[in-house]
Amino acid sequence: MKEKSEHMTHLRGDTLVPKSHPIIFLRGKLDSLGAQVVLAQCDLEAMGTDPGLIADLQEAVDMLGEIMCAEVREEPLSRDNLIGLTWAEIRKQSHAPQAYFGVRALTPPDRSLGRTYALLNAIRASVREAELAAVTAFGDDRPDLVQALNRLSSALYILMCRTV
Repeated sequence: MKEKSEHMTHLRGDTLVPKSHPIIFLRGKLDSLGAQVVLAQCDLEAMGTDPGLIADLQEAVDMLGEIMCAEVREEPLSRDNLIGLTWAEIRKQSHAPQAYFGVRALTPPDRSLGRTYALLNAIRASVREAELAAVTAFGDDRPDLVQALNRLSSALYILMCRTV
């Protein structure tokens, strides 16, 4: 191919695929998600939110970059913690919000819970979309990436519980 068509992009190296390829779709979701988290950080900072929450969200941004790198390089994701918790602790706490945070399951979202909660919930929903894109792209081939996105969703749920 002398010239790359506009509907094609590089998957890895000199491998070209349509921009509709499931892995390219996932990369777009990860990119959008990172942008959404950074925008939320800016909003939260302007609102005078606890710097700890903004730092937790930075950890999420960093993890999204690690996921992207692991995918592109076809390397395993080495991360197994987020917001000061291991994957197992995140799973345990997110499944028992009453025991850990004194709140019942936080559904459905409601504006009375405030802007911080709403921003975190919007990010959590986007993480779920990225997780579904990863499952579509990889099936069972990248359980590390799918699990990381699942734990990121759960970590955001924990952050939501902490704000109520």
